[in-house]
Amino acid sequence: MKGRLFKAVRTPLFWIILVSVALRLPGLTWGLPASDGWDDDGVAPRNFLVGLAQTYIPGSYFTYPPLHMLWLALLSAPGVVLALLHAPTLNQHDVIGQFIHVPYMTFFAITARILSIVMSVGTLLFIGQLTETFAGRKAGLYAAAACALDAPLVYYGQVTNLDGPYLFWASLALWGWVKFLVERQPRHLRWVALASVAAITTKDQAYAVFLLALPISLVLWFSVDRKARQSWAPIARSLTLWATLAGGGLLLIDGAITNPSGFSKRLAFLLGPASQDYTSYTANLEGRFRLLADMVLQFPRFYPAVTGLLIVMGVALIWRQFRNDPAKQVAALVPALAALSFTVCFNLLALRSDNRFLLPQSVFVAPYIGMAAAWLTTRHSWKVRYAAGAGLATIACLAVYQCLGIDAALINDPRYDMERWVAAHMQPNDYIEAYGRNAFLPRLPDTGNVARLDINPLKRRNPLPGVTEKLAPFDQVEARDPRFLIIPDFWVADYLRAVPPESLNGRKTPRVAETTLHDTDNRAFFQKLFAGEYGYRLAHVSRYAPGPWPAVEGFESLGQTVYLFERATP
Repeated sequence: MKGRLFKAVRTPLFWIILVSVALRLPGLTWGLPASDGWDDDGVAPRNFLVGLAQTYIPGSYFTYPPLHMLWLALLSAPGVVLALLHAPTLNQHDVIGQFIHVPYMTFFAITARILSIVMSVGTLLFIGQLTETFAGRKAGLYAAAACALDAPLVYYGQVTNLDGPYLFWASLALWGWVKFLVERQPRHLRWVALASVAAITTKDQAYAVFLLALPISLVLWFSVDRKARQSWAPIARSLTLWATLAGGGLLLIDGAITNPSGFSKRLAFLLGPASQDYTSYTANLEGRFRLLADMVLQFPRFYPAVTGLLIVMGVALIWRQFRNDPAKQVAALVPALAALSFTVCFNLLALRSDNRFLLPQSVFVAPYIGMAAAWLTTRHSWKVRYAAGAGLATIACLAVYQCLGIDAALINDPRYDMERWVAAHMQPNDYIEAYGRNAFLPRLPDTGNVARLDINPLKRRNPLPGVTEKLAPFDQVEARDPRFLIIPDFWVADYLRAVPPESLNGRKTPRVAETTLHDTDNRAFFQKLFAGEYGYRLAHVSRYAPGPWPAVEGFESLGQTVYLFERATP
């Protein structure tokens, strides 16, 4: 046993995994203990049990598919049972009141984040294996290392958003597909079917990874590989069988069979408000070209900019290295086709370029980084090898630095500063109002003298222990007379900025932001409040100071400023 462990420690893969896990640990306790999470759009601690139930209750639906929430429910079962046993009754109100206590919610959040870490590390292992299948072990190790140092993957590898988990399954599916193409063995199709269904039933947008990549690579494979054409009959039977089973499994897990009315409502929601209200580009050629340009410009958020040269080199090597092996040549194109498929079938349709919506492309270019790095470090000339090694080490250091910037933002979240300030200045009878969603607010004191105001209906909010949920006009603040107002910048920013033109150079204001921009009463209130005209003064600002670390960009609930106003007169 010791010998095996010692041998494992000496392998490059061990150190890749170790660094990967270390980079993903700081977020484990980010914003915890708490009754809700700071990972915006995450499914834990609050949403996974509700989402799982709503998927299968007739006529109901949830925003996301249920598979990952099922895993979380199983892993969190001890906490669920304990909460039920301690609830006064099994009445819905009493059960919810028990579940939202901090210990249970913290347990659920940490369980979900641990699973995210495991799946993120699994993703880089699958990408490494996928690359090794057609390009060899050394390329596979470099590809895995590239994934380990993908900065947004480091973030999504430690929070409870579904973007990391669905890429875990998608990467497994693509690895199975690549093995099928290279080995010409239909037995691999079962894993392709199972993993692709798991990806789509984790997050719907996973469909875009496969929609073009699989059929295009299949046609190319048959057209260039004589041995594949000779075995077309058994391959066609297996493809038909597993495609049929995958379709049935998808409908069953997604609730289309057990809850058809809820499933149809969810589809209407996904095609309507869930997508159309958030489009950031105009639905024409100008908007789509602007989106593609922004995708290129945002590449340095994922890897150091020079890494782009390695990607181009890796793609070019496909024709050089595999010119005598058509099956491997097509297999090597699969990650590029997956990235292209997601761009065409999701980004250019949803008109979004958020970090998480470019995450698949950043993962699927890693094989080409691996191929280029392996080729450069195996040249005959020792000068080339040493120069390549030095260059790759420099790129890796820059990538680690970028990833540490993510971790620094998690550890030094400005909301911690706001919590300390409130604890130092709040008196026992002080009344506080906090504005906006829990994901953007600091953890609020559990004193019973705290209220949270938002424009969302009360039924759509996540209640907090000791915090009163209110739906009231913001501009009546003087009548409510709180001593402190806590306002996150990300939430209030649209109330404060000037109304932009309807579209500019292909970009547009999302519909959800337009609602705020045209809310004249609340815009007037917040602009007067920040101008000091409402009897409140700006008493404290918690702003993220990255110090020696790179600033983070494109994460809605990371590195955001929080304002605190205090009543000007006692």
